[in-house]
Amino acid sequence: MPARKATEAQATIMIRLASTIRLLREKENMSIRDFAEKVGINHSDVFRLENGTTRNPSIFMIRKIAETFDLTVDELMNFNAVTCPMCNGRGWIQNTS
Repeated sequence: MPARKATEAQATIMIRLASTIRLLREKENMSIRDFAEKVGINHSDVFRLENGTTRNPSIFMIRKIAETFDLTVDELMNFNAVTCPMCNGRGWIQNTS
């Protein structure tokens, strides 16, 4: 895969992950600070992740976030709000892979 396509794919994954995390956090009525405390990371890391300024979050951080929502990393990365009863159809529509 050419470097440009890889970069575009990574950006798409990060956009989807950011919107998923924000959707789930808001659905649980958690502020960024409350969520960060629950996950055990800095609130600025959550802010950067949700706003797309963190390009390569660690797998450790992603795992901790997934566990906070009682999801596996795979479920978090392939989250589909349409089939999620708690999401009422908001957020990321469908994983196209």
